[in-house]
Amino acid sequence: MKKEIKQGLLLLLALTLAGGLAFWALWRWDNKYTAALPGGSGYNVLQDDPEQTAFLVDGWEYYPGELLTPEALAGREPAYHTYAGEYPNFSPHLGSPYGAATYRLILENRDEPRTLSLYLPELLCAGRIYLNGALVGRQGSVEPYRPHVVDGVYSFRSEQAVEIVIQCANYTHYYSGLYYPPAVGTPSAIAQLLTARTMIYGLLCFGSLAVALSNLALWLFDRDKQNRRLGLLCLAFALRVSYPFLRALGVPLVRPLYALEDFCGAVVLLLAILLAGELSGGAVRAYHRRLAYPAAASLCAVTVIFPLFILPHAPLFINTYGFVLFLWKLLAGAYLLFLALRGLGQNGALGRYLLCAAGLYGLCIVLSVLTVNRFEPIRGAWMEEYGGFALVAGFGALMVHRGVLLTAENRRLNLHLQEEVDRKTRAIETLLTERRELLGHLIHDVKNPLTAIRNYVELVQLGNVALDQETAGYLDALNERAGMLEDRLDLLQGFSRGERGLIPHHPVCLNDFLGQFYEDNRPDMELSGQTFTLELPKERLTVAGDEERLRSALENLCYNALSFTPEDGTVTLSLRREDGWAAVSVTDTGAGIAPTDLPHLFERGFTHRPDGSGQGMGLFIVRNVALEHGGTAEVRSQLGEGSTFTLRLPLSEK
Repeated sequence: MKKEIKQGLLLLLALTLAGGLAFWALWRWDNKYTAALPGGSGYNVLQDDPEQTAFLVDGWEYYPGELLTPEALAGREPAYHTYAGEYPNFSPHLGSPYGAATYRLILENRDEPRTLSLYLPELLCAGRIYLNGALVGRQGSVEPYRPHVVDGVYSFRSEQAVEIVIQCANYTHYYSGLYYPPAVGTPSAIAQLLTARTMIYGLLCFGSLAVALSNLALWLFDRDKQNRRLGLLCLAFALRVSYPFLRALGVPLVRPLYALEDFCGAVVLLLAILLAGELSGGAVRAYHRRLAYPAAASLCAVTVIFPLFILPHAPLFINTYGFVLFLWKLLAGAYLLFLALRGLGQNGALGRYLLCAAGLYGLCIVLSVLTVNRFEPIRGAWMEEYGGFALVAGFGALMVHRGVLLTAENRRLNLHLQEEVDRKTRAIETLLTERRELLGHLIHDVKNPLTAIRNYVELVQLGNVALDQETAGYLDALNERAGMLEDRLDLLQGFSRGERGLIPHHPVCLNDFLGQFYEDNRPDMELSGQTFTLELPKERLTVAGDEERLRSALENLCYNALSFTPEDGTVTLSLRREDGWAAVSVTDTGAGIAPTDLPHLFERGFTHRPDGSGQGMGLFIVRNVALEHGGTAEVRSQLGEGSTFTLRLPLSEK
């Protein structure tokens, strides 16, 4: 356990150090406040290198409660000076978060004139933009008030001094006015900034969405709670960081979009707390079940109810709502760090990584809260968003790790399955060999007395014993039937030896073969009063086969049909051509076969004779004879209308 704790602590320290270095790098090179233009009250001075995007942060003249045009501002002393983002809304000067204000700044150019662009992100929530006294753009409508939060880019010619006047009005959102510092630079520099920002947020948004959707079935239907929570976290995070694309598209829904953003952020934080609680073992603690989890779930509801239903009618609660969010993020981030430290030794390597990622996310939230109005990314994302993406990457790593484990397990199972199949196959082959040998011995034992019977018959016939004609006929019939039985035993013996694929095939004309079979078996078939008929086509049909095995199959079909046909019934043996097949059918006028029995008729050992006789071998032999000849055996039957058994054999080429 000490080793696991040490490894987890080292991992957390490594992630924290990496996060600290990343934050320092972002603070130094991707921070609007450290890239601000120099200046003083009411003015900023352009840099010598305009290809480096700079930001208009400090020195803004601030006129709260007034919408002033450039003409109205001429010669007027400013009421206040401020920097972009100092006041989240108008309440410090107007007593209400809602209202209007005007911002003014002089951009001095001490170099040669050039064409520049002003990038104004998310002016809250409606405004007008003036450059050198000319109206160059609108975001929404100030009068009458119609909010529309978008990002705007406005080009201008920088002379010695450029006057920038921005009018703002807000009666919708809990942030107001010029909250995000505008950027200024050449059109190519602004384009590069927007391209880089789009690429980074594209990675965060669509990468998270891809991870969520690629494992959709797993996190929707898997019983593992962690997988479901991680999948929902990826989806909520993807929606949370989609706002740059919504702003670029100019989606006009202000309150619902900001409520969606806050709600998704609260859901990500809730799921991170649940995940860290499970991985660290803190989920069983009372402070987690009774305080942390209910508070996180309640904040999800608050982020929907307040922006949509309370703040529009009671704007005085806006500052309270903002303070609650500020305090909750600070406490939740610290709690995630606590859970990460608590559970370092309780999980495997991947679990520790997820837990440390949750702790890193908590650290990023704390840093984001504590650096409000001191850090704002230029091209990249907020620290909180990078921390959330670390959790998404953890879910992706978890799925890859699980896929690798499943592949290895599948390979192992396939290997053992093949070994098990080989073992079972050897056992079955041994059993079949023993059964064939036993059947061969039994057939041999049966053939011995049968041969003795034939010998006795021949001795009587050769001994010139005085026999009447009728008795002599009986002896001839007995000798013939004993010979036929001996042939059948030879056939069964060959079948028991597994010689199906080795039987000799030679051309057999079915017209002649069936005609001879009919003549040989007609007396026995009609002995009990049934009628035995033969139907042959004029066309001569030839197959490659063995006459003895075909005769055995037909005898099984004919005598089986005879046993189910009444005394005044008919058994019909017929032959016809079906494309490249010869169809030999035996049709009876018996009682028919039940539909439930039809699929099992050709199975070995299946029999449903009313008198309980039969061993269920006849039709099984018929099917095997058909397979030996490359054909099929089929049956059609309806209760009360008789049955038709068909032996289909492939025709031989001429």
